[in-house]
Amino acid sequence: MSILSSERKVEIQASFAKQGLMDTFRASLDKVEAGEMEISMPYLDSISQQHGFFHGGVIAALADSACGYAAISMIGDGQAALTAEYKINLLAPADGDRLIAVGTVLKLGRTLIVCQGEVFVEKEGKRKLCAVMLMTMCVVTNLSNK
Repeated sequence: MSILSSERKVEIQASFAKQGLMDTFRASLDKVEAGEMEISMPYLDSISQQHGFFHGGVIAALADSACGYAAISMIGDGQAALTAEYKINLLAPADGDRLIAVGTVLKLGRTLIVCQGEVFVEKEGKRKLCAVMLMTMCVVTNLSNK
């Protein structure tokens, strides 16, 4: 696996800071490595479902971002990556104090990148796998920021 430059780490952290949804979730980018990212967030009543668990949409969004940044860490300057598709399996209720998503690159291609996301729920310091995602990212160039 390649080593992520300090400049690319700063770019990824700056990009993450621009994400309004992650700000709403109070999410933090905890691990930034080439081909692997870890994002966590605290439990909030505002993002729960009716039984008091983390909402499935929140789980998917956190995994999407972790996989997306894992993919972005592997592409060249002037390129971006956008989600093309994903499949998520919710394995257990996300009942806990914190959600942690780990995104890793499985296959780096020229135009498509396949990633895996694992989402853990943490309760009283113990982690439990609650979801897995398989995602395809599309590499694009000349994507201007709004």
